[in-house]
Amino acid sequence: MSFGCSSRGKVLSLTLLIPLTSSLPIVELIIQTQKTMKIVYCTNRIYKMGGLEIITIVKANALAEIPGNQVWIALADNSYSTIKRLKKVSVLDLAVHYYAEDNQGYWHAIMDLQKKRKYHRLRLEQMLNDINPDVVISTGMAAKRFIPKLKIKSNPIFIMELHSSRHLNMHLAQRWRDKLISKMGEIYDNAFVLKKYDRIVVLTEAEKTGAWKNFNNITVMPNPLVSQIPDCSTCETKIAITAGRFEWVKNFESLINIWAKVTLRHPEWILQLWGQGPDEEKIKAQIERMGMQGHIFIMGYTTEMQKRMSEASVFVLTSRSEGFSLTTIEAMSVGIPTVVYNCPGGIRYVVKDGVTGFLVPLNDEDAYVEKVCALIENEELRKKMGQAALKEAEKYRLDGIISRWMDLFQELLDKKRGKRNDAVV
Repeated sequence: MSFGCSSRGKVLSLTLLIPLTSSLPIVELIIQTQKTMKIVYCTNRIYKMGGLEIITIVKANALAEIPGNQVWIALADNSYSTIKRLKKVSVLDLAVHYYAEDNQGYWHAIMDLQKKRKYHRLRLEQMLNDINPDVVISTGMAAKRFIPKLKIKSNPIFIMELHSSRHLNMHLAQRWRDKLISKMGEIYDNAFVLKKYDRIVVLTEAEKTGAWKNFNNITVMPNPLVSQIPDCSTCETKIAITAGRFEWVKNFESLINIWAKVTLRHPEWILQLWGQGPDEEKIKAQIERMGMQGHIFIMGYTTEMQKRMSEASVFVLTSRSEGFSLTTIEAMSVGIPTVVYNCPGGIRYVVKDGVTGFLVPLNDEDAYVEKVCALIENEELRKKMGQAALKEAEKYRLDGIISRWMDLFQELLDKKRGKRNDAVV
């Protein structure tokens, strides 16, 4: 069954933050004889609504829709209630508060981190033994090193779910101290952590065969698109669009430089920047300094990102690193072509160069300008690539991805407990 963009279609997208309803065909794809289970996600927080937080909420809601499943999200820290987004999912705040004393200085923060990790481990182990889970999934950084070492009487499977490239911290580190800490962390993980997980789940085949080629416990599972949208783009408006957290890794300064050059050739086109973050004032200052106020617009945060994308004709992204880029797949699902930097991570396996959009060498701003202008100047090319992107996005349907997760859980439980071992009550 394919999907398209219409008021009756069911295009699934990242931006749905409310609980999924039974109108979505998730349950239909789960084999009726499959055992239901107790599933616990362990993550840092979900109040900062970035890609990881949103996708954790979406998958937890979808898994909870399967009759008989029970799903929890265990948080190290949560600043305010997100229960309204998780009506069928229990939210457990362990109140570790990792970052509460960061302003006391670097070495004080390091010592405080060790104390809080011990507390976190104790609280999480107690909570899991109360739940008796079948599946424990680590999606955050805080608990990943001790989760597979926890002593849980229900003998659950332990899964580490990764949303960024394996060497991301090394790639992003700018100071020698940060590079050294990242390298030491990788050495420790290789020796004492990673092989203790029953499975490590990565987003792309490239990660599995590249950075993880020496591990035999790797599974590839892409993130899903998860909400409905009313229409596809006509690719006829003079709007380019991007979305993301305003921070260093997203490299908005390069995109502003690029758009200044695009504007010299096509002043009638505008660029919309959707998002929020710590670099917002810096981005505003650059726009003003370059005199781009009438050509680049900071739009803020929206829960209807898919709809906003359907009003544009080109999606642009200039990140320094992208694990998977859900926003790119969202853009593809409304039928617009994408222009992205071929940065470290999985973006090159999402965008098919010359088919669904263009991959540009990292920080080659002149080459980027040429690709954007090629799409601006050729409406037929925009529409052709947009349709190819729409077709490519079908593989990220929520129902199919959730069915694959349930199959993986059952496979690992059968292996660990034996095929006749039912879920713990």
